[in-house]
Amino acid sequence: MPTSSRPVLVTRPTGRAGALVTLLEQQGLVVEHRPLVRLTLEGGAELAAACERLAAGAYTHLVVTSRTTVEALLAASSTGTAPRLVIPATTQVVAVGTGTAEALAAAGAPASLVADGSGAALVEMMPPVADGTAEALLPASAAASPTVPEGLAAKGYRLEQVIAYRPGTVPLPAATADALRRGEYGAIVLTSPMIARAAAAVGVHGSTAVITIGGPTDEAARAAGLPTPVQAEAPTDDALVGAVLSALASRPS
Repeated sequence: MPTSSRPVLVTRPTGRAGALVTLLEQQGLVVEHRPLVRLTLEGGAELAAACERLAAGAYTHLVVTSRTTVEALLAASSTGTAPRLVIPATTQVVAVGTGTAEALAAAGAPASLVADGSGAALVEMMPPVADGTAEALLPASAAASPTVPEGLAAKGYRLEQVIAYRPGTVPLPAATADALRRGEYGAIVLTSPMIARAAAAVGVHGSTAVITIGGPTDEAARAAGLPTPVQAEAPTDDALVGAVLSALASRPS
């Protein structure tokens, strides 16, 4: 079992890192969780109005790209103690990633189509439609890339995009930032383009393995000048663990 004398730095937002940290620790690794991003649910009138239209059957499709979006939809539409999404049977629910699909199912809105972890995969999976015959609701991050809306529009979908949550960077504790620059971490795990850019702004020592969750994050890490990122084979916690172990095994501890 590969181990490292240097800890692994997990940078996911608060509330998003528990399962990954546990899996890494089960491999005998020392793990530190220091968020580089915080997620704030939008909760505004625009999202609430979109949820009302969704419940009324105004959309042929609901496109959800993250579990945080599910939380935002629940917060915007819930009036009871057991929040559930109200989505008519005529509305097809589409998800990016198994984690998002699990969150949707738990909210009472199982996805009929699940893309493999990226917006590009979702666009590729969606069939083209005649112009104007399909109207999709896309609640998303304020920092979302244009991949999904542009891709679906090109396939004939009319799209209503609303902000579901806003990510913002979080400064690392000074001691953590200094340790990252000095090479005191064996690996750093990056799970979004914003996190990758934030890590690069802090500075990552060349001896630290940089692990990315998928194509957009990997591209952001490379563009920001991070040292030779290693992309996980799939956008899952298990694949991230595999990438960490592989990277550590090929480097001095």
